Amino acid sequence: MAGKSILKVLEVGKIHENPVALRSVNKENEDYLGLVESIRSKGFFGAITVREKVDSESGTKFYELIDGLHRFNAAKDAGLTEINCNILDMDDANVLEAQLMANVHKVETRAIDYTKQLLRMLSMNAMMTEAELAGKLGKSFEWLSQRLSLTKIKDAEIQKMINDGKIKLTNAYVLAKLPPEEQAAWLDRAITLPPPEFSEQADARAKEIRDAKRKGKDAGEAVFQPVAFLQKVGDIKNEMSSGEIGKILCRECDVKTPVDGFTLGISWVLHMDPKSVQVQVDKENQRKAEAEVAKTKRETEAAKKKAEKATKMQAEAAKLAAEAKERLNP
Repeated sequence: MAGKSILKVLEVGKIHENPVALRSVNKENEDYLGLVESIRSKGFFGAITVREKVDSESGTKFYELIDGLHRFNAAKDAGLTEINCNILDMDDANVLEAQLMANVHKVETRAIDYTKQLLRMLSMNAMMTEAELAGKLGKSFEWLSQRLSLTKIKDAEIQKMINDGKIKLTNAYVLAKLPPEEQAAWLDRAITLPPPEFSEQADARAKEIRDAKRKGKDAGEAVFQPVAFLQKVGDIKNEMSSGEIGKILCRECDVKTPVDGFTLGISWVLHMDPKSVQVQVDKENQRKAEAEVAKTKRETEAAKKKAEKATKMQAEAAKLAAEAKERLNP
């Protein structure tokens, strides 16, 4: 995969980060701050991995980081001016492969970013199959297929939630089975429901869509279902002390018996009381309205571009016709 390796001490200023690095550095993270302090007090052990490159405009030689992003940044923040480097001779495809293999087991790697690089790796190696890439990474074909399925999630907000860990990967894989236009509607459930429950609901909807498509029919709009999820512990404790919400709910819901009151209380804890459900309904209606506005905007922009393209083509055709006429009638 790579040529000879040279171990050398390089100036930190001559090392550039890779523009398509798989991970970003959170400099406020406790582990990162601990790494900085460790390097500051004990020095830098080991080496980062780089490759030699030349700036296409200035012709200046520099070194591009292949592996060791966190250690490199920590060394800079610790005040080091030089750092041990393992210099490898690699092309772009081999650099990407090395990064994928180095990061495959690191939990800090952001899922969507990692998946995009997996796809980039396949595109840079037209003859490589998914099974071969899985083997290189020491992963199963099923694991790779699930990872690549995340490319079906196009919404930037949902991608960020997956990267930030707000949506568990298991739920993200299931979410990717749904059409892009429905994924936003399932966002709350993807965040709050445990994987088995979310999988059951989303898989049922995906099957409903597939069956309808097979019959040449429209599956229709998914029926909105409120999601049960716990109130914040602090809010529950406050309500135990004050009972204010319980009084309001019991009055508005016209509670007749202690059993009804207890059931209503449990419903509130799970966000399934009438008021909480209405909040979810309102949020869903707002999402639909925003989606409709966005759809109309996309259609308007598409129509405008189409019209501009047609006008441009007509102008070019008229110009060519005029030139042809001029040649025929000088």
